[in-house]
Amino acid sequence: MKKTFLILTAFILICACTQDSDNQPDVPIIDQPTLYTLPVVVHVIHDGEDIGGSINLAESKIKEQIEGLNNDFRRVKGTLGENNSPISDDAFIQFKLAEFTPEGEMTNGINRVNYFDVFPRVNDYVDLFDRLPKLANWDPEKYINIWVYALPPNTLAGRASFPSTDLPGLEGGLATIGDGVMVNSFHFGFSTVDGTVNLGKTLTHEMGHFLGLLHLWGLAHEGEDCFEYDDFVQDTPFVSRSISGCNGNIPLACDGSVAPTNNYMNLTSDECMSVFTKGQIARMRYVLENAPRRMTLRTSNAITRE
Repeated sequence: MKKTFLILTAFILICACTQDSDNQPDVPIIDQPTLYTLPVVVHVIHDGEDIGGSINLAESKIKEQIEGLNNDFRRVKGTLGENNSPISDDAFIQFKLAEFTPEGEMTNGINRVNYFDVFPRVNDYVDLFDRLPKLANWDPEKYINIWVYALPPNTLAGRASFPSTDLPGLEGGLATIGDGVMVNSFHFGFSTVDGTVNLGKTLTHEMGHFLGLLHLWGLAHEGEDCFEYDDFVQDTPFVSRSISGCNGNIPLACDGSVAPTNNYMNLTSDECMSVFTKGQIARMRYVLENAPRRMTLRTSNAITRE
């Protein structure tokens, strides 16, 4: 899988597609759904450098990324999350930096950890979700743990754990110690890193996985029939392989139409991404209403609710 480079999620996926309306979450269509505000804690894993460095990110940069995440999920006009797609919508899901620690103390939602105080860092990311929780891990029933961890630029941009749910495609449940999202420090928020992953869309993509979305091409493997597996969302097209680039290297959907490059669950360039479909939104909201360690986030006391 490439987004001009490899992106891993909790599973390593190379996928194709089919769709079955019987597999869609039964979510009623209403004019204005309940707005879900979810608490996040950003664990900045650093090497002792001053705050504001390339690894020990400034508070302003972290707030900017969370604002961008909300712009994407809320489809805010005048931002990089805006789109005019008739099959998209406001997800009525937003994120707020935690205001209280697990001990009940006030916090800005940022937890800085010098990894040299715990154990030496390594560049191998195979067991990240078993290692990162040993550095920092707040109660996943109350917080979305986001680990910002430095790996070489343009190698691994991000990774996320999937929810435990009865939705098709996710029957395996959580297979790691840690539950949350990891984003490479060099691809967190707006960055000057070379390449096409520098506008903060990695966190949006990985948060989609955290809330139950698969890549558009689903769970298939090379050589399998185009219609054998899919992402189990009714309003996304059957897609036979990964989608990268905004204009070049665009595969056809299984029906012969051009596969969408603007969907957040592709591996396309950040500048293309601006769409969650209504079906994807319904799937994420179903997870928030039914899945362990997701449904409790809606009522967590880690934030004040307005």
